[in-house]
Amino acid sequence: MAKTALLLAFTAALALAASAQVTEKTFTLGASPHITVDNVNGPIHVVGDGGDQVRFTATESNPDNATDVHLNVTPSSDGLELYVDGPFRHDHHHWSNDEDDRDNRVRFSFELHVPSGAALDLSTVNDGDITVENIAGNFDVDNVNGPITLTGMSGAGRAYALNRPLKVTFRSNPRGDSYFGSLNAPVDLYFQAPLNANLKYKTFNGSVYSDFEVTPATNTEPVSESRHGGAIVFRRGGFTNGRIGSGGPTITLDGFNGNIYLRSEK
Repeated sequence: MAKTALLLAFTAALALAASAQVTEKTFTLGASPHITVDNVNGPIHVVGDGGDQVRFTATESNPDNATDVHLNVTPSSDGLELYVDGPFRHDHHHWSNDEDDRDNRVRFSFELHVPSGAALDLSTVNDGDITVENIAGNFDVDNVNGPITLTGMSGAGRAYALNRPLKVTFRSNPRGDSYFGSLNAPVDLYFQAPLNANLKYKTFNGSVYSDFEVTPATNTEPVSESRHGGAIVFRRGGFTNGRIGSGGPTITLDGFNGNIYLRSEK
């Protein structure tokens, strides 16, 4: 029985290896290229290095040998776009999971080494996390069903993990407005002390916790009123405003079913 199980596992591994295709390329794009990775199924890992080269490895797992899914690699003078295309795309920015299961099972795993000054535009939907290390450029990062972890960051930008946790650690605090959020999971943000920023924050079923002193500001967002039995119920539809230190770039915190933490990086 053990030999049979081992043989089956070995056969499955061989089948997986046979269906995997690896693409490796290197481009010289300068010290601050704009890098876009638009994935659907699978993880994205980006590491900031020195120099002016972008090196990427894309590993495609295609167990059903679907022929309608492919990776588009589009370099330009100052950037690179990696775009997974297939029948599940309704246009260049939208996707659907209503197509053939064979197409939906195609998975791309991306590993990139980029200049630390790169600007990033990263997204994936299923079956993968997004991790980024040591990037000083601005960023826009989206994940639907996986976590996002950004470490050693120095730029400003936006990161939203719809159903999984978001964690961002700053090596130096963002100098521009930034946005962080999750619908169904906690948001964990680590900043350098002292932090000077304006805040906009909201969460419905969670709380906001801060290692930094927050000075409340007058909230100008509208308040809705309704009745439940004999009681009047007030709901604020927008964000609460505040300030940390002397104020500065606006940090927007957008939660719903999870807590939000502003931590001091030790």
